[in-house]
Amino acid sequence: MKKTLFISLILFLYSIIIYSEELKLQEGYGISKKYPQDKGIEKDVDIIFFEDFEINSLDELKKKWENIKNLEIISFSEDIPPNSAGKYSLLMTHTGGKGTGGHLYRRLLPGYDQLFVRFYVKFDSECSPIHHFFHIGGYNPPTPWPQGKAGERPKGNERFTIGIEPYGDSWRWDYYIYWLDMKGSPPEGKTWGNSFINNPLLKVEKNKWICIEVMVKMNNPVSEYNGEMALWIDGKLVNHIGKGFPKGKWIYDKFIPEKGGKSITWNYDKKGPEYFDIPEEGLPFEGFRWRSDENLKLNFLWVLLYITKSPIGHISKVWFDQIIVARKYIGPIYPYELKQ
Repeated sequence: MKKTLFISLILFLYSIIIYSEELKLQEGYGISKKYPQDKGIEKDVDIIFFEDFEINSLDELKKKWENIKNLEIISFSEDIPPNSAGKYSLLMTHTGGKGTGGHLYRRLLPGYDQLFVRFYVKFDSECSPIHHFFHIGGYNPPTPWPQGKAGERPKGNERFTIGIEPYGDSWRWDYYIYWLDMKGSPPEGKTWGNSFINNPLLKVEKNKWICIEVMVKMNNPVSEYNGEMALWIDGKLVNHIGKGFPKGKWIYDKFIPEKGGKSITWNYDKKGPEYFDIPEEGLPFEGFRWRSDENLKLNFLWVLLYITKSPIGHISKVWFDQIIVARKYIGPIYPYELKQ
């Protein structure tokens, strides 16, 4: 009896710790509050990388980004986010029938166990659905170019990727993630990127600057499932997922939060689907084991515009600005008029 009570107490205390972890992430302004309009924010001790596109030429852009795809679709624009002190943003212009878009890519060396990445983005009202978008993650060894391997589950020692996606025709925000324990989908258990928010109400607003911030925390030790990630939109925390939270269920490669009942996963031993009945409130998320090798760290940033379906000649425009990588939460640009 005493042993049972002791175990129950330990589980209760553990749940409090997990719940506290879930609640500790802040909202609103973070590092940005110290630097109205982002002026001087790049000098902060916790800033790892800063890009405001306040440069004079595409040649200068090449000095900060190791790999640029389709430079011809990239230009500078005077359309900037509200409260920014800058004069320019980066514009990617895709034309239907002429390629699939372009990207900026660079390493974040020597690699990190936790990062916050904030960027501003604006989609033109006529923008075609985007197949893949802004990515962060890790390669071991780190490479000066992005790696593919779509449909292949990472082994745990060589790569993981986290995409922030304005999901296709539905234009809703979610993730697109490759990692060691990702789930497969029919008919053959292929491991395409997994999603975790699946909220039809989290719509992407077009023709408006949006502040996106993502946090990724690696699992330590590498055998544990205590990795985390979180997503903010305009300073509001819209998702935080880690070991024990939130509750939900899997439907193949999609984690559906706050749902229970019928759950389906792909069983690789049986080479087919496996069905589960779970509580109506769902089961706690198992957590992320991003890696099985401590040499695999967060070490790349990939600003990606990838459009695969667009009418011939149709113009799609996407603007980017104020990209920051930091050790702590950043938050939206702090307005100058709120400065004390």
